Amino acid sequence: MPEYVGIRMLKARAGEIVRNVQRGMRYVVSIRGRPVALIIPVEPVPELPEQDSWEALYQAGSLLEWKTQRTTEELLDEVRG
Repeated sequence: MPEYVGIRMLKARAGEIVRNVQRGMRYVVSIRGRPVALIIPVEPVPELPEQDSWEALYQAGSLLEWKTQRTTEELLDEVRG
């Protein structure tokens, strides 16, 4: 079950929240009580050769294929269980 965190709490405790995500926790981020984003762990990024960091991010994204046909509502329903 994901934890809910408001945007202000996320800003104040970002480091702690990211460490928790590394351990497998999931968070639903809300603004004024409405869910707007998910923070979930990702699969390890494959090793990339040293290069410009923007190019490395682009390449990593294409390797992981983070494309989905599902809506935000469907993704939130999945996380909520």
